Amino acid sequence: MKQIQIQLDKVENSLVEIEKNLTDTDETLLYKIMFIAEEIITNLARHADFEKKTPLVLLSLERDNTLLTFKDNTKKFNMLEYPDPKIDADIESRELGGLGIFLTKKYAKKISYSYEDGFNILRISL
Repeated sequence: MKQIQIQLDKVENSLVEIEKNLTDTDETLLYKIMFIAEEIITNLARHADFEKKTPLVLLSLERDNTLLTFKDNTKKFNMLEYPDPKIDADIESRELGGLGIFLTKKYAKKISYSYEDGFNILRISL
């Protein structure tokens, strides 16, 4: 298992560090991992409520990089409960946001969420 501590004040550096750990990964899988990592990390950096705690965000890569586990100490948030955007609606009537979460759900074979000991734990199987 590879574990990477994410720096939300240096999102780009964190993404580079993740990619460094994926050198032997198939190109299609690499794209999915990097897309999902960027979405999750960017959403945490922009929208997460750490409730005045020092942010702690970890990413674990397991089983030949087909299982990603994001762990963070933000306020409880289950992205699986976040409504999908209305992608069939006219562009003018669509609300902003949610497309990254929607695509993450589509790329994943399985997603599970739990909240344990003050941490959101999001497991994504590819």
